[in-house]
Formats: sequence, C-alpha cells, structure tokens
Amino acid sequence: MHEFAWFAREYPRAYRHHMECAEFRINTIAKLYAELHRELVARLDADDSLLELAQSDIRVKKIYWDFESFLCEIGIALDLLARIVGVAYKHEMPPGFSRFCRKEISDDPFSALFRAAQERWVNRMKEYRDCFVHYTPADTQLSIRLVRRARGYETRCKVPINPNERDITRFRFPRSIDLLRYAISLRRNMRAFDKA
Repeated sequence: MHEFAWFAREYPRAYRHHMECAEFRINTIAKLYAELHRELVARLDADDSLLELAQSDIRVKKIYWDFESFLCEIGIALDLLARIVGVAYKHEMPPGFSRFCRKEISDDPFSALFRAAQERWVNRMKEYRDCFVHYTPADTQLSIRLVRRARGYETRCKVPINPNERDITRFRFPRSIDLLRYAISLRRNMRAFDKA
C-alpha cells in the first residue's frame, strides 16, 4: 500500500510537471516569434530585402532549442501517462507509450485511445524528436523569416517535412510547414488526449 500511495502521488505530479514545462516552452516560442516579427516588420521600411534572420541571432536558436525541449517534454509526458494508465490492468503493462501501444488488448478503451493517438499524431511528433535529438540537429539551417501574404506579413520558422532523413542536405522545407503552427497543433492534440 505504501508503494502504491507513493506511485499514485508521484507519477501524476511528474506528468503534470512535464505538461507544464511543454506549455512554458510553447509560450516562450510564441513570445520570440512576436518579438522577431515586430523587429523584422520595422526593418522592412528601410530595407525590403531583409526578410530573414538566421542562427547568428541567438533568439532564432532559442526558438529551436525550445521546440526541441517542447517535443521532449511531450514525449516524457506520454511515457508517464502510459505508466499511470498501466496500473488499471491486472497484469504488468509496459512503462513507455510506444510499448504500451504494441500490447495487444482486445476491447480495451485505453489501448484503443493510445493507438489512435499514436497513429494520428504521436508517431510524427516522435519522428521530429528523434530527428533533432538523436540524428540530425537542424542547427545549420535555422532561420525565421517574413513571408508576404495577401493580408500582410507572416512570421515562419522552417522545419523539415521529412524528419526521417538522416542527412541534413536532404531536408525539404515547404512553406506549408511552420514550427509554431505545428507546435500549437501538437499541444492541441496532447490536451485532447490528456482530457480523454
């Protein structure tokens, strides 16, 4: 009972800690986006060619550092959630999210919920996390830029559409993928998963 009481207290607390840390990271990214957007727009009057800041500006690096941290925090929270949900089963369950999803359990709502999340958004998030953390840091191609749109300028940080590549020269950066938009989408998915 003592061990269970410790588990019941500590794992949910650790889970919330990592969820709060992910929230902190995305808020930091959004603030840096806003700051750099204002600065770049102000410079446009003097020089229309200055539409991009690269990694020589430490704030650009901070966006990518926070993004990497954000991905890791979501990954840690998912693993902790698998541990928390695992106590609902009579037999021992795997302690990590991916291994929990591989466990075959028929007619189980938790298992179905985890697998659906894995297919919809978790696998992609883990591809980005693995790319930046283990294989190919994008530190030579970091930038934030203003993109002209019909309604004005939009600030965008690029992330590769193909994070599974292990060679940075093969990364493709379409305009349709933006770091902050992806992070917001990921946060929305994680919040819905947490609530479910």
